[in-house]
Amino acid sequence: MGMIEFLKKFLAEGGFTAYLLIGTGLVLIVVSITRLYYLYFVLRPAGDQALQNLGKQVLKKEYTAAIQVCNSTSNVPEFEVIKSGLMAVDSGREAMKSSLGAAIVDIMKNCEKNIQLISLIASVATLLGLLGTISGLIKTFAAIAADPAKKAEMLGIGISEAMNATAAGLVIGISAMVVHTLCTQKIDQIIGQARKTGYNLITLIEQSER
Repeated sequence: MGMIEFLKKFLAEGGFTAYLLIGTGLVLIVVSITRLYYLYFVLRPAGDQALQNLGKQVLKKEYTAAIQVCNSTSNVPEFEVIKSGLMAVDSGREAMKSSLGAAIVDIMKNCEKNIQLISLIASVATLLGLLGTISGLIKTFAAIAADPAKKAEMLGIGISEAMNATAAGLVIGISAMVVHTLCTQKIDQIIGQARKTGYNLITLIEQSER
C-alpha cells in the first residue's frame, strides 16, 4: 500500500480528527526539518584550534585581527560571542559583559525558535488521538442500539476510527517528543559552549591587561 492509499484509507476511517492529525503531522514535519537542519548543519562549532588562535590574538591585544577572523566565518556562535565582547572591550568591563550577555541571548533566541511549537504538537497530537478515540467509542455505543442489519458495519466504523486516531496521535506525539529532545540537547550544547567562550574571553582580556 502506497502512502497516498494509506492516507486516503486513514482519512476515510479516522473521522474528523484524522484531518486534524494529518495537519498536525505535516506541521511537525516542516518545523522538525527546519529546526534540526539549522541546529545540526547550519550552526557550526568554532573548533579548538581556531579558538586557541583567537585566544593568542586576544592575549596580544590584536583585537581588530581577532574581529576580522570572527567576521570571516558565519553561523559560528562562539565567534559571535567573541566578536561582541571585543567590540565592547574599550567601553569598560561591565559594558563588555553586557555585550557578551546580549550576544548569548540572541543566539538562544535563534536556536529556540519554534521549539515550543514542537512541544505543543506533542501534547496536542496526543489529545487529538484521545478525542478521536472518544468519537469512535460514541459511534460504537450508538451501533449497539442500531438496526441489527447495520450493527456490524457501524461497530466496525466506530472501532476503526477509535484505533486509527489513538495510533496516529501516539505516533505524532512520540515523534514530536523525540524531535524536541534532540533539539533541546543540541541547544543546551550550543549555549553552554557560547557561555564558556564568553567566560574564557573575559579571562584572556584580564590576563592581557596585567
